Amino acid sequence: MGTNDTIIAMTAIVMGMLTLLIPITGLTARFALKPLMEALAKYRELQGQDQAQQLLERRMALLEEQLHGMDRSLRDLADESDFRRQLEGGRARQALPVSRIVAEPQPALAAEALLAER
Repeated sequence: MGTNDTIIAMTAIVMGMLTLLIPITGLTARFALKPLMEALAKYRELQGQDQAQQLLERRMALLEEQLHGMDRSLRDLADESDFRRQLEGGRARQALPVSRIVAEPQPALAAEALLAER
């Protein structure tokens, strides 16, 4: 047998063995790696849920803050409305006191009136 025949025989043996070993290796890898891949997928899913939960918590906190701000604004508006109502309608405005000036006859006019009577 020559060198070429030896190489051909070795190639045939290796190819025949690979025909059986590749499926066996694949099945072994599938059974060995499946739990690992499922655990990794579950971890990523939980991590995604945690991020979604954090995002949801942030959104809820923002909504609560906006609600408190609106509540404060509403209270301020109610206080301002009450204040204006008290200013405008609290007590009726009193008119200025009317001065009761009695006209006293002035001496010059009184003298003229006496002269006119004569």
